[in-house]
Amino acid sequence: MKKTFASLLTFVWLAQIAPAQTVPPETGVLPIARSFKNGGHYDLTNHGTGVPEDLTFQGEKILSTDPNGSYCCGFTLSVVLRTAENRGLLKDKTPKDVRHFQKEWYGATADTRELTCTKAMTDFKIGRSIKFADAQPGDFVQFWRGKSGHSVVFLNWELSQDGQKIGIHYRSSQTRTDGIGDRSEFFSDSGVKGGQILRDRTYFARLNDQP
Repeated sequence: MKKTFASLLTFVWLAQIAPAQTVPPETGVLPIARSFKNGGHYDLTNHGTGVPEDLTFQGEKILSTDPNGSYCCGFTLSVVLRTAENRGLLKDKTPKDVRHFQKEWYGATADTRELTCTKAMTDFKIGRSIKFADAQPGDFVQFWRGKSGHSVVFLNWELSQDGQKIGIHYRSSQTRTDGIGDRSEFFSDSGVKGGQILRDRTYFARLNDQP
């Protein structure tokens, strides 16, 4: 059958936007991150758990849903634990292990305060640190803006007109989206007004695909 020029253009366009692989929704970081509804209120003032759903493991409650809303590391913890369990990465873990992982993920110990998710994944042996240049959608990120930090799921880079990485497009829980939502922020050296992310204090981690 003879292809028209228009149909060839359509084929090329579809090939360019087609994903390299299809990830099952139950094991993909991004589908699971998207399964949490937008909004739900952001709250970091009442010292709650920050998680948008009850977190249980082997029948034991790890954290209860925060009635006041969620905050960043509570959201990303919910995403990483659900994904890790669906991938079989927690089959040799105990509730005590998961509770320790939660503390490290929140940066509640002295040696995890800076790296949080990267250190927690490495210690728990369910993930690994990823170089800045190798980051992919679905990686977890801890970045800092001086004294304040943010735990997020990486969606994509914000690029300058000449292709330089000048910011991060991510999904997390924050004030600007009054809870869970997508947002972009820019690096302090990007030249973009309001950019505060410190490039040298931006850490990426990737969950393992299998045990």
